Amino acid sequence: MANNDGVSSTPGGFRLQWDVFLSFRGTDTRDSFTKNLYDSLHSNGVRVFRDDDGLERGHEIAASLLEAINDSAASIIILSPNYASSHWCLEELAEICDCERLILPVFYRVDPSDVRKQKGPFEEAFRTHERRFEKEKVLRWRGAMKKVGGVAGWVLREEATLVRFLVKRVLRELSNIPVAMAAYTVGLEKRVEEVIQLLDLKSNGVKVLGLYGMGGVGKTTLAKALFNRIVGHFGRRKFLSDIRKISSKNDGLVSLKDELKDDFSPVNENRVLLVLDDVDDVKQLDTLIGRRELLYEGSRIVVTTRNRDVLVNNHVNEIYEVKELMSSDALKLFCHHALGRKKPAEDNFLNLSKQIVSLTGGLPLALEVFGSFLFDKRRVEEWDDALKKLKRIRPDNLQDVLKISFDGLDEEVKCVFLDLACFFVEMKMKREDVIDILRGCGFGAETAISVLTQSSLIKVFEKSDLWMHDQVRDMGRQLVRTRKPC
Repeated sequence: MANNDGVSSTPGGFRLQWDVFLSFRGTDTRDSFTKNLYDSLHSNGVRVFRDDDGLERGHEIAASLLEAINDSAASIIILSPNYASSHWCLEELAEICDCERLILPVFYRVDPSDVRKQKGPFEEAFRTHERRFEKEKVLRWRGAMKKVGGVAGWVLREEATLVRFLVKRVLRELSNIPVAMAAYTVGLEKRVEEVIQLLDLKSNGVKVLGLYGMGGVGKTTLAKALFNRIVGHFGRRKFLSDIRKISSKNDGLVSLKDELKDDFSPVNENRVLLVLDDVDDVKQLDTLIGRRELLYEGSRIVVTTRNRDVLVNNHVNEIYEVKELMSSDALKLFCHHALGRKKPAEDNFLNLSKQIVSLTGGLPLALEVFGSFLFDKRRVEEWDDALKKLKRIRPDNLQDVLKISFDGLDEEVKCVFLDLACFFVEMKMKREDVIDILRGCGFGAETAISVLTQSSLIKVFEKSDLWMHDQVRDMGRQLVRTRKPC
């Protein structure tokens, strides 16, 4: 949401262009409620589409508006007394309903019952439309009004209060979209398309799909890209990370189940998209999705796990193995992080790169971290030394590969990394807050965080959120058990 300029839904990020589409009757609310709502959403980093022209240019709705509706995660519909007098607004409304995405209706000086029944201020407008337009078109508009009038929304009382509430609701609804992804990926688009085929989004019924593969192979990255690509098809959605870790805490699963209860209710009449990331026990699935019949028709659940046996039960309909990268893709990913390009310019570096890629087994995490470790090393001798280190360890053991990067850090940066792995990554703290705390402990935190980011041992995502891969975190915690205190 932080990018106010809007980001196209391209294969790299798989992100809808807009967070919210605003549908409103300009003569009623453009310069009052709608303006205040738009300004407030925009100032909070929400990407809002608003038809600034507002003029009806002929009988057909503009293609750009249809595209914006289909490229928005949610729609706020401001139903005012003159809303239905505009066939343009009614076309927007019908298209929004057809998308089956999140709808947040505001009843602006109108009664929800009048919206449902097209009575009161809407009655005369529809009589006029019936004289001007084809019967099927008007029936479609009536159906959309009936549907939206039946959605739990907000009746306007005090404008400023309602604006604040709507902004809070939108931020909460959109907060579960894991748009924070690696800036550079390879081979991801094809995998996303394959998984979408298995999910069969157009079919009814509830479907559960399992993604399995070894740690560091890219299961979470694939799940995030998939989630961002298809999120617009669902009225309610959640991405729950680190189920394995949460389940180890007292009442962890119970808390998660309570969190999901509302979204799992068919009463909401919303298709649910749910991702359960890093599941390691079938009991977790029993607790969280054991009663699939409680989900609304068309819902989809995606489970990621390192253990295929977790998926071999009656909970899961489809299983997809996330395999290591092909050698050509692995080479591209490694070279991007090690050299800043897709391929080395010199034969010596190309030969060394191919050997390193072969030893790391095509695991994206290992390629990224080891490539970043070599980024500031520009002599062949330095790369040759790194290759020898890689050959001396167990390259099939991911944590041994990651430790090479850790061993290359200064002592103070090592201490900061270990503190992050043990304390901060699960607290979901901002970069600036972590730096303030570490400064208080006497560390040169700003420099250390920058070094760790450049080393790909941590990432700083939108709004300065700190993130560490669970394999990197586990490596750090294992080191703490064997090292002397910093």
